[in-house]
Amino acid sequence: MDPFFTKEIKILICAGLLFRALLSILYFHVTLFPDSEGYLFLAEKILSFDLSLYNGERTPGYPLLIALAFGSATLTVVYQIVLGVFTSIYWFKTILKLNFDSKAALYITLFLQSFLQIHFYERIILVESLTLFFVSVLFYYLAADYLDNKSFKKDFIVGFIIGLLVLIKPFYAFIPFVIYGFSVAKNFKISRIINSKLIILLFPLISYFGWSYFNKINTGYFVSTTFFGLNLSQNCVYFAEKTTPEYQWIGSVYARHRDKLIAENTKLEPHLQTDIAMTIWDAQSDLLPKTAGNFALLSAELGGYAKATIKKNPLEYVKQVIFRSWFDFWKPKIYWDYSSFSLPFVNKIFLGIWYLQSLLISIFKAFFVFLIPYHFILFLKNRSITKELLFTTIIFLTSVLQALVTYGGNARFSFPFEYMMMLVVILFVRKNILNNKKRLKV
Repeated sequence: MDPFFTKEIKILICAGLLFRALLSILYFHVTLFPDSEGYLFLAEKILSFDLSLYNGERTPGYPLLIALAFGSATLTVVYQIVLGVFTSIYWFKTILKLNFDSKAALYITLFLQSFLQIHFYERIILVESLTLFFVSVLFYYLAADYLDNKSFKKDFIVGFIIGLLVLIKPFYAFIPFVIYGFSVAKNFKISRIINSKLIILLFPLISYFGWSYFNKINTGYFVSTTFFGLNLSQNCVYFAEKTTPEYQWIGSVYARHRDKLIAENTKLEPHLQTDIAMTIWDAQSDLLPKTAGNFALLSAELGGYAKATIKKNPLEYVKQVIFRSWFDFWKPKIYWDYSSFSLPFVNKIFLGIWYLQSLLISIFKAFFVFLIPYHFILFLKNRSITKELLFTTIIFLTSVLQALVTYGGNARFSFPFEYMMMLVVILFVRKNILNNKKRLKV
């Protein structure tokens, strides 16, 4: 068995810790966003061993990490930094499984780890760093010929990893079905429809339905998160008033807040403007009294409003999903507190670096989008399920499904998959450009 701490892994650990230490000197700031409060609150409930009457806004995956840090946001950030180093190791080992030699794998990993948004997410109380770690572990197993291997142990591990992902973000409940579908389709036989990989569905389903049942007990609503209705209504922001008479009490308030935000934004610099997608969050203050301050009830009403409004305005919804929600998924974005760097002008240097990096990420993502139909067409032509097809399908479905259910913060859904998008592009270049050049030289 090969030693774990190879020369390349030691370099990754040292380089990762060194850069993170330098960044901590320049920006050791635990950044809180509006979403952070909900995670910290649930972590406190977990630490007190009292989840009674919890309103079901958040799932317990990420708050468990905060609870393991004894509720300390600073210690949580330290955990995330350590997980970031382990993430780089999984990237390196994944790249090796994709048939790169160790030297190339090291260089590619260092390149992928150089992007700033990875390191600033580690300093934020949001789910993205933890999600990235488990997504990286999952893709490592998928890259290690998972579909071809019959191993109860690996099936159990993959199912458990996805179960944890669902506890962190219920949205990922679709992933085990995709993997299982590919396991059936590969070398398809009727007898393969029921196979050992069914076990990967177990933990995700327990996570999803178990927490939904818990919310049913506490709130009366069988949902994985009581934010679901509110999130769905965000897709209605640009046609909020075009609703049914039953929901005019929501639509009129929603539209009024949207128009107010648009008017305020015209007077502000772009970086100071409020995201229109977040209008419904501002409108809550006017809507909550209608449900006696019961947020779970309000979110359920917003879910009903969203379904009725979307049904009444299907073309507006399709336009919203494709040209805003789906398009925003592919936009690179960084989350930080721009004014909290420890030295003057350092923020401007980092902003300049991020500007160049965001252009590079955009190029990779655009290339990846063009590769989506390429891999699907290749599958239809050759009937061959490649690792790239599996990775691409998971990412593409993520982009579509997130666009269908919410608008606002769509780039956060993209972040855990950005490194794999780049790897799929690099694999294409190696197979179709570099290898062809080598053949021509021969």
